[in-house]
Amino acid sequence: MRNKIIAQDMRRTIFFPLLAILILTACGETKTRKEINRRKAALVEKQETELKKAQAELWKTDSLLQLTNQKFDSLTKEVELHKQALKATPEELTALTQLRIKRDSIRTQYEALGLKIRYIHKKQKEK
Repeated sequence: MRNKIIAQDMRRTIFFPLLAILILTACGETKTRKEINRRKAALVEKQETELKKAQAELWKTDSLLQLTNQKFDSLTKEVELHKQALKATPEELTALTQLRIKRDSIRTQYEALGLKIRYIHKKQKEK
């Protein structure tokens, strides 16, 4: 009889505090859950900010790329005419090469920004 009372007493000592802890943690958000939710919200905000920044940069880069392509095309025509007439100077050829390098660099930046925007959109759709 005495052992039975001790066993019941131990169950109460262990069971009720454990039950109370489980109920309290199940009822409300824990500190960890709140932190996770804050970080998720911050991630969404960061993605939106980065997306807007990348889109603005892409717009500027696109304009610059179009302008550089126009310059490159006109300079290429001019240099080709001078080559055919055998009047192309080393300075013209150097300027054409430098403009080609600049155009390629801008194109690479444009493509990288496009990929960044697509990646951000992909991550946003995953949620």
